[in-house]
Amino acid sequence: MRVDYRGGPGDTLLTGDHPALYRPEKVNAGYESDVDSGDFDGAFAASPVRVDQVYSTPAYHNSPMEPHAATALWHDGGLTVYDASQGSTAVQRTLAALFGLPTGAVRVVAEHVGGGFGGKAFTRCPAVLAALAARQVGRPVRLALTRQQTFGPVGYRTPTIQWVRLGAELDGRLRCVGHDSVTQTSTIKEFAEQVAVYTRYMYAAPGRHTTHRVARLDVPTPSIMRAPGETPGSFALECGIDELAVACRVDPVELRVRNEPDVDPTDGTPFSSRNLVACLREGARRFGWGERDPAPGVRRRGRWLTGTGVAGCSYPARVQPCTASARAEPDGTYHVALNATDIGTGARTALWQIAVDALDALPERVTVHIGDSSLPPASAAAARPVPRPGVGPWTRPAGNCASASGRRARCRARA
Repeated sequence: MRVDYRGGPGDTLLTGDHPALYRPEKVNAGYESDVDSGDFDGAFAASPVRVDQVYSTPAYHNSPMEPHAATALWHDGGLTVYDASQGSTAVQRTLAALFGLPTGAVRVVAEHVGGGFGGKAFTRCPAVLAALAARQVGRPVRLALTRQQTFGPVGYRTPTIQWVRLGAELDGRLRCVGHDSVTQTSTIKEFAEQVAVYTRYMYAAPGRHTTHRVARLDVPTPSIMRAPGETPGSFALECGIDELAVACRVDPVELRVRNEPDVDPTDGTPFSSRNLVACLREGARRFGWGERDPAPGVRRRGRWLTGTGVAGCSYPARVQPCTASARAEPDGTYHVALNATDIGTGARTALWQIAVDALDALPERVTVHIGDSSLPPASAAAARPVPRPGVGPWTRPAGNCASASGRRARCRARA
């Protein structure tokens, strides 16, 4: 196959006033693009203390140690693919649809995966192209992307431009929160990162305004990354909260505590659990927060300036259906099987521990098999951005964790 390229002008630069910006119908995970409550404009104009800042983040790329690779072979009218995937059940269904096969005629094996970070959460080009080539040549075909090729066709985090506006009383209590996000997508497929969603439920404020705008540019299609849009969104909001703490001359831990909501600020839904204040208090205690020098840029270790800081964080708790099978052998051993995936996070070990506890068996008598679409289906090693019918974007946020930043501070929230 010969490919000819035709040159021409390209549009690859994302700007906050790009003429092609538009409002997407939904953003990643099925969230509403824009959400407003209360009188944001009036509250911001009347606030004694205001923060009005623009924050930006660059593009980020998944770069796992194991590249995106697949080996495909056809046999007896069926297809087997050994794939670097975070969820082989989804790849099995996609390949079956593409090649017009019954789902049971496709087997996808991903027993060992060397890193994913969201880039392997979907069916990617190596699995499809390897299967096409293997069918054409009548023999197994292996296809692996080079390191350079992983910076294009397998997704990346879109750059962001974020306008954060906070209005507060002199004591730091928020009157209003505004967060406008600008991201990019390709000209062939829409991917709208849920950047401002984090701001909707993190801190209490009567006036709220969050928007998402996207520009279609001559760039590869972005995708999810660990973690999705909550990550760059939390960066911008937490920076704004720190700016507000300085403006109000309020300790940044105390400022966050003062703005802790009792329920979801957007719609009044109760949190299933929320331990942000407890994490802040415990992190401050362990870190010796009260004894720190809050002045910036005053401590130097060689060439490095060192400092202290605090930030909140939150990520929704999501529940997806999973299945597993267990077989007891005459010799007293057990074999447990499910199509979960271990991408280096220890899922295989955790599942084995669960099986040992559930069976009340000696550890050496339990074996767990995972990473094969022929096993009972289970959720992928990813937060799949597909809303559950009738439930909205997965489930409500179920917990938050925050701590004073630093190598000596570690806090956890129970969800």
